[in-house]
Amino acid sequence: MTSSGDSVPGPPRAPRRPRSYEKFGRRWTDPWAWIRDREDPEVLRHLRAENAWTERCLAPWSDLRDTVLAEMKARIVPDTASPPVRHGPFLYFSRYRRGEEYPVFCRRRTGSKGRRTGREELLLDGNHLAREAHGDAADGYFSLGALEISPNHEILAFATDTVGRRLYELRFLDTRSGEVLADRIPGAAPNVVWAAAGDAVFYTRPDPETLRWSRVMLHRLGQPVEQDALVYEEEDETFWVAAHESRSREFVLLYCEQTDRAEAWAIPSREPEAPPRRLIPRGGPHEFELDHFRGRFLIRTNRSAPDFRLITATEADPAEEAAWEDLVPARDGVQLEGFELFETHLALFERREGRQELRLLDWGSGATRQVPLPGPVRALDEENNPEPEAAELRVVVSTPKTPATTLAVSLATGRRRTLKREKVPGFRSRDYRTRRLSARAKDGTRIPISLVHHRDHPPSSTSPLLLYGYGAYGISMDPAFSRARFSLLDRGFSFAIAHIRGGQELGRAWYEAGRQDKKTNTFHDFIACAAHLQRRKLSNPERTYAMGGSAGGLLMGAVLNEAPELFAGIVAMVPFVDVLNTMLDPDIPLTTAEYDEWGDPNRKDFFELLASYAPYENVPEAPLPHLLVTSGLHDSQVQFWEPTKWVQRLRERNTHPQRLILLRTNLDAGHGGRSGRYRGLEEIAEIYAFLIGLSGAAESG
Repeated sequence: MTSSGDSVPGPPRAPRRPRSYEKFGRRWTDPWAWIRDREDPEVLRHLRAENAWTERCLAPWSDLRDTVLAEMKARIVPDTASPPVRHGPFLYFSRYRRGEEYPVFCRRRTGSKGRRTGREELLLDGNHLAREAHGDAADGYFSLGALEISPNHEILAFATDTVGRRLYELRFLDTRSGEVLADRIPGAAPNVVWAAAGDAVFYTRPDPETLRWSRVMLHRLGQPVEQDALVYEEEDETFWVAAHESRSREFVLLYCEQTDRAEAWAIPSREPEAPPRRLIPRGGPHEFELDHFRGRFLIRTNRSAPDFRLITATEADPAEEAAWEDLVPARDGVQLEGFELFETHLALFERREGRQELRLLDWGSGATRQVPLPGPVRALDEENNPEPEAAELRVVVSTPKTPATTLAVSLATGRRRTLKREKVPGFRSRDYRTRRLSARAKDGTRIPISLVHHRDHPPSSTSPLLLYGYGAYGISMDPAFSRARFSLLDRGFSFAIAHIRGGQELGRAWYEAGRQDKKTNTFHDFIACAAHLQRRKLSNPERTYAMGGSAGGLLMGAVLNEAPELFAGIVAMVPFVDVLNTMLDPDIPLTTAEYDEWGDPNRKDFFELLASYAPYENVPEAPLPHLLVTSGLHDSQVQFWEPTKWVQRLRERNTHPQRLILLRTNLDAGHGGRSGRYRGLEEIAEIYAFLIGLSGAAESG
């Protein structure tokens, strides 16, 4: 093996050192189980050789990659700022400066009516922090998290990850002097809540091996980190814990959660050293989200309401269900996804027939108002709304052909005003078309599909199409705007999202029908969507491509095994493909907390199910599509060895000698890939050049 692309004679071959396993009477062998140590020189040589081979194979499309990257960068406004949001006596906002990768965070003092009265203060410069960590290293990873201002607005807590492993160092900035305090807390999560006095913070510390968020600590400023007090430790390996501030700012709330169970504790914010009080115990399946406001607890609960309802509970005993009062009852066909509390109104984020909606409830009259939102195919997110006293709610709306638009919605009238629409140089919304389709799954269920294309390139039986899917954890893949995607659409690609089961687009039942013992529905749904688009003459198997990442990478692996003939190429980003071996190893990060998603393989039924679809174990000996697989050496969610081993097996089983099966490992990053607003585009440009090159799509004019 070698790191030189010019001297690589063929795809790298990792030595086979078989390791055998047995469980429940089933035997299997992993030839590459030895690939696990990210510091092993032999492993690193192999990964570099894989990168060199990928470079060599993609070299004919290097100019195309550079062109696509230049297009993507040209769609970014060099100098831009977020709409300021009022928090206490300041307006806070972030800003990107020309040529820089990371934002700077700023504020201005406001007057009594919210007008800007003070000079702009630069609080934190992400670019300076990245240089502090890596010098001038162009590829150094950097992520900034937490960003919590103290109640008196004098100290800013922030967290930095310079590896991509999602283990952060927590630090503190004195906003009066501009100096960073001596306090440093390594090995923390980006989860911070201030105590009311502003002299202490609650923070979460992950287990250093499994990375499960397992402990909540209390740190007093100026105190050695070794003296931090343990507030709560979650000993159940299937649960994780995090801290939140109540909307009333009276409590620090501790949530212990897994997929379908939860528990809540509270600590008075003015008494940070008080022992936590358990509010709602864990028991049978019960998911809830709890907050405190105006002297009562509000709970979004799925108790007697699969798609959730909102109830009020007493401060004395919020677990006493007999005393619960419905505030927002359950409604058929409507999922209550979240809520936000204001002095005069309650904002409700709901989903109906797969579409996100916004409703306002007046505390005084009890009347509700539906807020009209643009586009039948859209994505809706709540913006930062730190002030309960605010008269407006801030949300962000986008569609596949409409850039992200920050709206201020009047709580009293529901009227919207646009605070900012992201500018995309050279982009014209009228040049694109969107539509909603549906496919019939194997069991007869209708699966929604969102589709976008250029008006001059309507999809046809000869046009290229990229089908994207995820289908896990109840995460809905809403059709949001992507400024990068137009490099595909402008070259004749259609882009489609398969809203498969395992997500939550059609309510909680949609998720339940795609997890644990019903997981294979997810794979069959995606296959049905691809076949439907081809039957509708919107593409054909020689022009259909598939893409998914992480759990969506598991989807890609399963679909590849079951229906390789439907796809000309597949992109699997940081794919969770070694699912059987990973779920059998409780020492691998995050494994035990995943039992409720995939099933515990220490139970025979779940073991047999995982073994039946695990991508790594079930690769067929067949002509496979072209594949581009990405990985991150420091990935904390999908360990780098999963895609590395999978690629070896894919090459071994593939019977089509002309197929490209490529692995690109980022040696300086983790699950999210390369960091930075420009550098992060480089990986996308390579993926798009791979797809465009395979499809033969013409260069855009």
